[in-house]
Parts: sequence; structure tokens; C-alpha cells
Amino acid sequence: MRIPSQFNDSSLYRPRRGEKNARKTVYVPGGNDTRRRLIRLGIALALVIVVMRQARQPGVYETFFGNQQAGWVSLQPEQPQPEGQPQGVSSQADQGESGAESSGENTPQLEASQPKTWQTAPRWVAAMDLPLQRAWIETLMRLKANARASQTQWASQTQWTGLSLTQIADSRELLSGLAEYHDADVHTEIISSLDRLSSCADRGEVPADAWNPISWWGTALLDELDRAALDRVTDGTFWKGTDSDAFYLQLARTGELTEAGVVTTGTLPLLQQPNIYRGQRIGLDGSIQLAEKITAQANRVGIESYWKLWIIPNDGGIRPTVLITADLPSVIAQCITADGQWDRTANPANPDGQVRAIGRFIKRVPYRSSIGADLAPAVIGRVVAAKAMSDRGSIADQADGSGSPGSLDAKGNAGWIGILLAVAGGIAIAAGLMYRTSLDARRSRQLRRRSVEPATLDLAPLSSNNQSPSSVDPASEGKDETDGRQS
Repeated sequence: MRIPSQFNDSSLYRPRRGEKNARKTVYVPGGNDTRRRLIRLGIALALVIVVMRQARQPGVYETFFGNQQAGWVSLQPEQPQPEGQPQGVSSQADQGESGAESSGENTPQLEASQPKTWQTAPRWVAAMDLPLQRAWIETLMRLKANARASQTQWASQTQWTGLSLTQIADSRELLSGLAEYHDADVHTEIISSLDRLSSCADRGEVPADAWNPISWWGTALLDELDRAALDRVTDGTFWKGTDSDAFYLQLARTGELTEAGVVTTGTLPLLQQPNIYRGQRIGLDGSIQLAEKITAQANRVGIESYWKLWIIPNDGGIRPTVLITADLPSVIAQCITADGQWDRTANPANPDGQVRAIGRFIKRVPYRSSIGADLAPAVIGRVVAAKAMSDRGSIADQADGSGSPGSLDAKGNAGWIGILLAVAGGIAIAAGLMYRTSLDARRSRQLRRRSVEPATLDLAPLSSNNQSPSSVDPASEGKDETDGRQS
């Protein structure tokens, strides 16, 4: 019996030798094709390696055995307390934001109810020089911050910073040269808005209602200024002065990031194609390895400090990703030790510091690894969720929605029961397959045993002495009688 190979039709045994020590020349299709066999074995080995690497990802098991959102707790950005506001008193802006979140709306309430479209912003920004672009960034961010603070009764007019009277006049002149690219009504409205800003700069004050009238074109202008700042970023180097505009502008706008339209990708695509992903919103799931709070340099958007987190993504690799965030939720910050390490003992339910963040990819930054100089992708964003922490009362309450530890225990017991049922089912299936295999092996042994037994010929029925009357040939019997009479 010859067992064929699973890769080709050749036999797994060597051909038998004939007489006089001569090999039998039997042609087997594909029997001598060693190259094709090696290629197939290499492909099978590569497939095994890929499957083993993918098995390290938790998302693979969560897809089949559980919800990907299970165990994650959403963390809302913490708004700083306005100056002069008593502790424990929520402002109208905070109430409005919480109401918008509960209703599922992501549109800021400070924006115009019916925003207009404006396609001239890229040309206007391209016509500006670098000092004028930076002045517009400072002015627009100050107007937005003042409008947000104006929702409280403790807010007051602040000092005008950013654009000067000369720069506003230059901006108006540049915009007038681009009048053919937009409607006359839009051009007239923007010119009137620039006149109001010029009067504010002349008085040196920022009124509380300065942002709402210009929000429809101010937001578009700010987005184009952001894109222009990204074009000045130098990739693959340490942080330079040309990166500061995009760095602090994105850091100040992290509160505007939403999870809609987030691109889920790994670390290697960010390292291999930085020009494609620069400025894109990236989703990041991983464990915190190192955290550091850094005092910010002088900037135009009012950032005083920020956090720098080194995160190992859950994509199966060991390359870190740098997450830069303006603020870190208190439930995460209190788990960071003095040397920046994650305190594993403080949170038994989250010993690895699993967090979920969204942000915008800005550049690749160098760092020193165990193999020498290496690059890591830098993402500017914020932490939006974390694994539930059993020893934190507020997080546990948010996790099960009721605050009772019994519900958490019930979820844990249900998970263990599901695991035990899966193990028992696997054992039962394996036992059935093994029993069926043993039956097939027993049947094969019986067939082989019958095939090798020597065939014997029973001569007893052919003997003339033992022939029965019915077995005698009638023709031969009549012939014998005739012969007797003749004799």
C-alpha cells in the first residue's frame, strides 16, 4: 500500500528495486519536482507564521467571543474651571456641552446654525506670509476661547492679541485680489467682518460675541492654516521650530476630535507612508509604557503643559507610538508613578494600562531603542476610553451603569461560564474525531490483514470419491453405460 503525498501525487516511499539490483523506472507525475515542493512548503510555513502573529492580537478573539466595546469605559475631556467661578458650580457652557453629548450631537453650539460654504480659504492662506498666518492662528484661537468662556456670567472682555491693524489691512487687500473666486455677497460679508475686527484691534479688546458672526468662515480659515502648518513639518527629526505651529495648533484643537471617520491602522503603515497619513485621524489602542508631563514653550494658543505618552499598540508589534495630549483624565493620571511608569498594583482590572485614544498623525520622531536609533510615529490627540478599573468607584459605576458590584461579578461569572462551555465543546469534538479516526484505522488494519493472507484452494469438492449423485454429469453417465453394453 502506498500513501500519496498531500502536496503532489508522488509516493512517500522509495521505489522498490528489481532483479540484478536495477531500479524500476516508474514515472510518477511531479515526483522529481523538488523546487515546486519546496515552494509549497515555504508558503505553508509563511502561512503558519502569519497565523501565529495574528493570534497575539486581542481583537481576533474579541470578534468571535465578545464585544469589542466590552470592558471599555468612555472618558470625557475634563474642562478647566474658569477663573472666578466658585468650585462645584457648573457653567452654562458645560451644561450645553453635556446636553449635546447626551443627545448625540457633535456640532459645537457656538457655531452658526446654518454654516455657509467658502472655497476661497486655500487661496487666501497661500497668499499670506508666515507672520500673517501665525497672527491669524493666534487671533482665531483667542476668539474661540473667549466665546467659550463668555457662556459664564464671570467672563469679561479680554485684551486683543494677534492681528495688528496693519495685518488686518493686508489681509483685506489680499482677499480683495481674490474676489473673482467667490460670490459678491460672501466677499462683502467677509470684508465687513474684517472691519469689525479692525475696530476691535483699535480698541484693544475682544468682545464676547466676536466669534459667532465669523464662525462660518473662521473655521474654514483655521482648517487651512492647520494644513499650511502641516506642510512646514519636518519628518524624521526631533521637534524643530518649524513644527511648533502645527504642534500647538493641533494640541489646542484636540477637544474637537470625534471618533467619526477615524482610520484604524497599524504602526508600520505610519512609519512607511508618513506623507499619506499626515493630518489624518488615527485610532490607537494599546498599553501605556511611559508617561511624562512636559511644560510647554511659549506659544500662540495658550498651552501651558502637555502629556507625552509612550504606548505599545495592540497590533502585535513592539514598536511604540508617541501620543501627545493636552490633558490626561484624572483616573489615568493618578495611576502614573513619579518615574512615569504605570502602576500595575493600583488597578488589578487594568494591569497593563490599556487605553484607547484618537488623534492626528503629525510626523515620525527618532528615539533610542535596544537595537539603536529608530523611529516612532507621533500622534497628537486625547484619551477617549480606558479599561475598567476595579478599585476605582467612579470607573466601576460607569462600567456597569448601576454602581453595584454584583453586576460586575455576574458579568465575570458569565464570561467564565462561556469559556468553560467552549472548552467542554472543544474536548467533545476532539474526542469524537479521535474515536472516528480509531475506527477508520481499525478498518484499514483489517483490510490490510485480509489482503496479505495467502489464498488456498480446497480440492475436496473436486475429488471423484466424494462427488455426490447430483454432481455427476448426465452426458458422461450415458456414455459409460453405452461403453458397457459394447463390451
